[in-house]
Amino acid sequence: MQTNSSIAREYLVDQAQAYEKGRKDFNFFSALVLPDVCIFKWPLMYVAMWYLITSRDSAVAGKILRMALGLPRGFAKTTFLKLVICWLIAYDKTEYLLIVAANEELACNILSDVNDMMGSPNVEAVYGAWNSRLTTDNNREKICFYHGKKLILYALGALSSVRGIAKDNKRPDFILCDDVQTKENDQSESERRRLKSWLVMTLFKCVAPRGDRVIAYLGNMYSTECMLYLLKEMPQWISLITGALLVEGESLWPDLQSVEEIIESFFHDEGLGLGSDWYAEIMNDPQANEKRLLADTLPAVAYDLLEVEPDAAFITIDPAGFRNNSDDNVVVVHEVRGGDPGIREMVGGIWNPKKVIEEAIRLAVEYRCTLIGVESVAYQQTLCFWLDYFLEAAGLQNSVAVVELKPHGRHKETRIKELRDEWMEGRYHFFDETARNLFIWYGRKYKIGEKDNRDDYLDAAAYGLDVRREYNGLLGIMKDDEYFKPRAPRSQRPKINTPF
Repeated sequence: MQTNSSIAREYLVDQAQAYEKGRKDFNFFSALVLPDVCIFKWPLMYVAMWYLITSRDSAVAGKILRMALGLPRGFAKTTFLKLVICWLIAYDKTEYLLIVAANEELACNILSDVNDMMGSPNVEAVYGAWNSRLTTDNNREKICFYHGKKLILYALGALSSVRGIAKDNKRPDFILCDDVQTKENDQSESERRRLKSWLVMTLFKCVAPRGDRVIAYLGNMYSTECMLYLLKEMPQWISLITGALLVEGESLWPDLQSVEEIIESFFHDEGLGLGSDWYAEIMNDPQANEKRLLADTLPAVAYDLLEVEPDAAFITIDPAGFRNNSDDNVVVVHEVRGGDPGIREMVGGIWNPKKVIEEAIRLAVEYRCTLIGVESVAYQQTLCFWLDYFLEAAGLQNSVAVVELKPHGRHKETRIKELRDEWMEGRYHFFDETARNLFIWYGRKYKIGEKDNRDDYLDAAAYGLDVRREYNGLLGIMKDDEYFKPRAPRSQRPKINTPF
């Protein structure tokens, strides 16, 4: 037997071999069932979800297994769910499977697709006849004498009556909930409460009273009050939830969506005032209103001020380490145009101190900065020494002042919120779209009051307020010299003679 998929095309197997391989290999099984759809391997996260759903630990056999599963929109969640259902049927892991969706039509559509998949030539060739063994075949219900026993599949819409759901004195041993809660439901406190009550007190109570029983809830995060969020917080539920971008910055499924495509979709939605919604549904990372740093609608780039020549330019640096798990070292260029301060450029990376200094001096010359401010806490103050050293080596010691920036007892969140407020009230600006996007990207992730925020770009930018307050007398514009041509394109500017 051979499929058209790139996953399984190398396999030429007989029925028994295909049966055994499909039992252990979800990628092979998927390509067998949907050869024209499953052309890429599932990411490890999906395989882990399949394993959790289909494998019972002997220590918990006979108990109810409750799983809260979250996948981002646009990442084949429903296709994955249908294939899991087919696997459960093919390997006799269920006798009565209940499919629940936000409404009956959606649940029936899933049931119809599962029916077509189980009746496909490949599946019937490996797992046995399906279509000819159906005894009940309507939109809501399929009953099949499959592998010598009666199998029931039933489709149900949320908030429906469950009266009559028991069949032949049997109740569902497997309840699969797919996107049962809609965004509109979550936005209404009364509707949200009504759905929660129905799920917990009605639907979940319909599970079979004994045997291996599973309740799997697949959904998206809409808010910190939605069902998926509530279930993942409960010790009685096993949760496996991921966003489109992993912690390492990689795509959950690079073959399906690249990092660039995912980020582009964020800024598309952000431009329409839906950045918070994007984080909730694509990253499965909702924020309570009281924890959000940024408002839904944010000021645009101050392009009008770019027509005004800068009165002053300076740099702030938030140093970090240079191990693989370090935060970024961030260098921020600030300008003052017609008395209005703003951020012109932000760059960062896991750089060694030499690279940080190189970037700072490069930007200082490019933007004619007269000051470089460095957050100086503990060992970080040594960066000031080396900046002075290399500025002197470059002949810029009289053009650029290096100063220390200290917290003065303030928590960094206080600084970040102050810059946010200044920006929102039109007293600080962004003069560049890329810099604004970086600030928004990390600002949307930020959760007020939590300790594990990624705040390096936010904090480096926020120190611009301290420079304006403490070192305003040192701010100005570096005089033109042989190395700097203010109107020339960056690619045509001569490289400054530095020791790097």
